[in-house]
Amino acid sequence: MVHLQEAVISQSAVRDRNRALDLLKWIAIVTMVIDHASILFPQYNLLLRTIGRWAFPIFCIMLAFNLNQAISKKKTHTLKNYFKNLALFCVLSEVPYQLFNQEPFTTLNVMPTLLLGFLLVVLGESKHKYATLQFVSLLVVTTLLSNFIMYSVWGVLLIVFLYLFFKTTNVRSKKYFLMISVLLTSLANIFNWLIGGYYTDMTTYSLAFSFAVSSAIATYIGAQFLLKGQHMNIPFELPPVGKWAYWFYPVHLVIIWILFKFA
Repeated sequence: MVHLQEAVISQSAVRDRNRALDLLKWIAIVTMVIDHASILFPQYNLLLRTIGRWAFPIFCIMLAFNLNQAISKKKTHTLKNYFKNLALFCVLSEVPYQLFNQEPFTTLNVMPTLLLGFLLVVLGESKHKYATLQFVSLLVVTTLLSNFIMYSVWGVLLIVFLYLFFKTTNVRSKKYFLMISVLLTSLANIFNWLIGGYYTDMTTYSLAFSFAVSSAIATYIGAQFLLKGQHMNIPFELPPVGKWAYWFYPVHLVIIWILFKFA
């Protein structure tokens, strides 16, 4: 009888899974690998990196969606676990990322960007009397250190506006927040191109343009799909993406670096 109850609970959990979210997780992981694998196939750099521009906005979309779910349902424990995982892998991913980058230091790995976006959302929703001051202070610090943050302050703000997109029930506001998010992800992707002065080299224009367009498309489609997909009957299941995804980020960077260095 106990085994039967466990089976029923297990089947119910499978049915209750958000298949749209599962699909987006796999798309984010696959496009991230494609992006990073571009160093192994330099002849296809433009194509692979353009496809790879989908990864970051989709990760931001999923973070914003999960934040909205946790905050609206007051799942404090979930938020604490989220914070711990992001903070831990900010540290664990840095050496693998710098090995993979193979250049003088430019920016931190992507985890601090996600963590800063997470913190801004949580502080923005906090009722603590110093929360507003903390929010403004963190935003100022993020802006000042923008050159060292992957995707800069625009990438951090992308998470905030995607959160507002999922939170609001007003249709017009949703459109505004989504359009702002599309603009932010485009700015985030061309930020280094602008501050690096690469716009003086005409050969880089196609790369910058393709990055901006690809990331904008990913943001629009990904956000709309996750918003509507949770109510759609998606006719297939994918293996769930669990905590291993945090480890996948630094591990796959090391593997690609090893292949590049020694293969």
